Amino acid sequence: MAKRLTVGKGEDPYNEPIPDSELKFYQRKGAKRKRPIPKFLSKHDQKVLKQVRNKAYCLDLVFNLCGFRFGWSAIVQLIPVIGDVISLMLGLRLIRAAQKIEGGLPQVLVSQMTMNSIFDFAIGLIPFVGDIINIAYKANSRNFMILEKHLTKGHRKEFEKLVSLQEEEPPV
Repeated sequence: MAKRLTVGKGEDPYNEPIPDSELKFYQRKGAKRKRPIPKFLSKHDQKVLKQVRNKAYCLDLVFNLCGFRFGWSAIVQLIPVIGDVISLMLGLRLIRAAQKIEGGLPQVLVSQMTMNSIFDFAIGLIPFVGDIINIAYKANSRNFMILEKHLTKGHRKEFEKLVSLQEEEPPV
């Protein structure tokens, strides 16, 4: 029984429940599937979001042991100090990848993401207890969620305007 990632308001950034109408005969109610990348994003932003999602998943949730999900970041952080520095560098690399979206990331979001990684680093310096807190905190998944919310919030309005304009103008 794998625990699902709960960040913020109980959100799972990687999976979504399958609607009852789409369930196969062998799936039970509440089954999950991989959350798709929003189609209304540009191809470049879709590619960047997918890369960031895959990196965050590998760093935070790729392994499952006795119902606890953890990733490469948690394994690397078992090495005192050096592991925490390596994990911080991997987190900053994820942020740099997120900054490649069209128009760039606002500085407020970059600072939020950086603070998540720095908090992860600082807590990781505490022997043993810090490693357990880092496994639960999942800074890279939080950073992915920040990027995803920014992209969907900004582009959804443009997409809805485009759809409404197409509906108003009848084809000639």
